[in-house]
Amino acid sequence: MRKKILLFLLIGHALSGISQSDTVKYIFMGHTRDDDREHEYVLRTIKNIDYSKFDLTLLGGDLTWNTSADRSTLEYCDSIFHLGYINTHLAAGNHDLDNLADLLEFTGKPRYYAFSKNNITFLVLDTEVSIPDFKDDQLSLIQQVADTIENSDYLVLIHHRIIWMAGVPELAYLMDSVAASTKNLSHSDFYTDVYPLLQKVKDKGIEILCLAGDRTDVNIRYNPEDSITFLASGMRGTAADDENFAIILTHIIDSGKLEWKFTALSDIDTVNRGPVQTILKANGLSRNICVYPVPSAGIIRINFEKPEDKYLHMEIYNLQGSKITDRSIHIRQGQLVLDISDFMPGTYLVRFSNGHEVFTGKIIIVK
Repeated sequence: MRKKILLFLLIGHALSGISQSDTVKYIFMGHTRDDDREHEYVLRTIKNIDYSKFDLTLLGGDLTWNTSADRSTLEYCDSIFHLGYINTHLAAGNHDLDNLADLLEFTGKPRYYAFSKNNITFLVLDTEVSIPDFKDDQLSLIQQVADTIENSDYLVLIHHRIIWMAGVPELAYLMDSVAASTKNLSHSDFYTDVYPLLQKVKDKGIEILCLAGDRTDVNIRYNPEDSITFLASGMRGTAADDENFAIILTHIIDSGKLEWKFTALSDIDTVNRGPVQTILKANGLSRNICVYPVPSAGIIRINFEKPEDKYLHMEIYNLQGSKITDRSIHIRQGQLVLDISDFMPGTYLVRFSNGHEVFTGKIIIVK
């Protein structure tokens, strides 16, 4: 029996509180991972972007080298992108799916779904489900959106692999400029099964924009004669900020106009990151504990917002599960300073216990 399709609709005006006369911006970023294979990092500037300036954060996949292989990496990505936030949406890439259950737990959203915001319908797709084709429930979702969409100004597709490049002679010269996950696609059912559905949407007077986030050495724009706009932009871990690009979409809500621009990371507003706040959960409860800096050279400060406990038991583990240290600690004036500069570079899990609650967090050591 065919599984029930989940059409994940968010009514944007009611949730965002944005008036119809506003101009808002959305940011799309693909392949944000650093090329440091030993550590699970995003590019430094990606971490420091001021995401409060954007009404939507749209992620084109491959956040880190192995985004969901360890929960600490998901926690790290969550501290940057707020994966579970209603205005953050991830189209998973091949480097994100080591542990699908954990990934979906953090995003709080299905693998593929549709949502509506500011009179735009978005389709977040998963190009890793049935490579290289869209099949079964995902294709049925696209069909359902094409059949029911009526009043939207735009339909915007968010996905990872650049599936619309496969088999297109006009784009063949660019194949050496994209990641192997796209370059190795010899065919796709995109033009046989998905494209006609997009044409059906366009026949209703709705503009269509497809955003792909696999790695690209150049920004790609492709406009067939039917005026569907295909864009691809995925960052390179070895490139400078002025050579890595996001796509900034400017939406004039009153007129329904949606404009886009490839924008270098060096031209996007950033903030100086202070402490990274982490919600450390304890037996279903939560308490605000601020761990900083992340990453650190070895001196870690931990602020306890509600320091009811003056003495805690602390354990630190590496990602292989080996206990590195185990001791009782004394919290003075709601703050703890740890000197772990003798630790090897890497990610560690820290665990605090007061005898009836356990709090866990993450620290990253760099040299």
